[in-house]
Amino acid sequence: MGKRPTQDRKVVDLSMRRTRPVHVKDAFGATIEKAGEHALPANEQILGLLSNILFDESLPFYVAALDGTVIHTNGHYNKLDTSLGETTLAPGAADCVGRYRVPSLKPVIDDVLASDTTVRAEEIVTIDSRDRVFLGRHIPVRNDRKEIVAVAGTYEDVTMQIRGIEEANKTQAQFQDFARASSDWFFECDDDLRISSLSERFTAIVGQPASLFIGSRFEQFGRFDTNMEGRFEGTRAMKSRKPFREQLFVVSDPSGSELKFHLSGVPVFDRKTGTFEGFRGVGMDVTSLYAQSDERQAAKDNLESLFAELTRKNIALDVATEQATSALRAKNEFLAAMSHELRTPLNAIIGFAEAFSQETFGNLDAAYIEYSNDIRASGQHLLGLINDILDVAVIEGGGLSLQLDEIGVEDLVSKAVHMNIEAAKAKGLKTSALEISTNLCAWADERRATQILVNLLSNAVKFTPEGGEIGVEVSKNGNELSLTVWDTGVGITAEHQKQVFEKFHQVTDHIYSRRQEGTGLGLHISRELARKMDGDLTVDSETGKGSRFTVTLPIADGRVQDSNFI
Repeated sequence: MGKRPTQDRKVVDLSMRRTRPVHVKDAFGATIEKAGEHALPANEQILGLLSNILFDESLPFYVAALDGTVIHTNGHYNKLDTSLGETTLAPGAADCVGRYRVPSLKPVIDDVLASDTTVRAEEIVTIDSRDRVFLGRHIPVRNDRKEIVAVAGTYEDVTMQIRGIEEANKTQAQFQDFARASSDWFFECDDDLRISSLSERFTAIVGQPASLFIGSRFEQFGRFDTNMEGRFEGTRAMKSRKPFREQLFVVSDPSGSELKFHLSGVPVFDRKTGTFEGFRGVGMDVTSLYAQSDERQAAKDNLESLFAELTRKNIALDVATEQATSALRAKNEFLAAMSHELRTPLNAIIGFAEAFSQETFGNLDAAYIEYSNDIRASGQHLLGLINDILDVAVIEGGGLSLQLDEIGVEDLVSKAVHMNIEAAKAKGLKTSALEISTNLCAWADERRATQILVNLLSNAVKFTPEGGEIGVEVSKNGNELSLTVWDTGVGITAEHQKQVFEKFHQVTDHIYSRRQEGTGLGLHISRELARKMDGDLTVDSETGKGSRFTVTLPIADGRVQDSNFI
């Protein structure tokens, strides 16, 4: 049989188990002496003193002398003693009354004498395999001189009350666990919406004692605000006594930083009368959540601002591009028109100059023949410039017409070489490497492919000093063929190699190049023509050792002749 103490009472271990005594020496499992020295008048005198003690006669009751002899038990005690069977409460069995000293009473009596007041203790006994809890109140019995002469006691079955308290504690513990798991802290408000209870977790978060908040309304130490979902219902819901969820509540900590909480609460009403008693609720710290939301919103606003600025710039760029396109179109149209207009009188000038040189209209003085040759050379040079400008205008204006067909590479190279061979020989260049033999065919526009090779060979002749060498190489790479025009000329620096295909660019970083005339459009036109025919033009050069210009073109694969207008 175990014991549990009542609150604010001294605990005395009074538990004892025994076998119902059959022989005196076996009673209580200990020695129980006869109480012959207690005369009946003395016991009657003690019982007479009980009239001075107030107690509930409906409870099991006993009286014991200071030596542990049980003097008296009432009927309720006898009934309880019978139901206990082999288990006993502190005074012992009822059939020991007036006959034996009960050892289990001695601790109770000593404790009463030591405390000089009533001693309370809970005793747990098992009845029908179920634990029962009895609250024992052991009261000192005093004579006229206020001396303790005996101890009287009652037992009350408090099993249901104890079980109720245990269930309440268990429920409270569960509530605390749920509250900790679902939120950071919880609160209670009275019917005036003043805080009556606040968990320690809140005070730990804000860094201030709870006493500062008890008796205050929420608005007195913080503010309600719109949450991230745009809801602002806390104060209105509390005033209208309705539940609310995730209402944003902002509190400033001692350092001035804002702490943000989501409050959720439900109204509390008296179950019998329906009277409003206040609110119970929980709070969750969402400071970091709102900080992250603010960062995301700031990033979003920044992106939207950048997007708006980018859109504005794109619109401005589109407008500028359209203006530039219109200006370029107008320029190309002007150049094309002017080129056509200039070519007509220029052809006449060249024609008459050739007639004078050949003395078609009669003999001329040698000086005039020399003048006519100069006029013809200048006219042809000017015609070349005009043709280059016209080609650029046509290509950029999108009016280039290509007649793609199968072209023999050997014939193509031979035709281009024939147009430049005299200039090469006149300069004393070695030309044996210009002769090639191949059966490869390219898919290209013959006139434009010839124009590219003529331009590359012309540059090779121009930029190769006397006694140098020029040549042509042909190779196949998959579905492409490569035509490389090489020379042993002055070469091109790495810096100029990146710019050599730009319009109007000429290599002028050496004395020899300054003697060469031209618009700087030839390489630009050649690369654009190669790309229009699904090829390309690249350069590989080393200063002082020469250059290699390679044009790639698709290999003819027997496709049907077609015309592309680009």
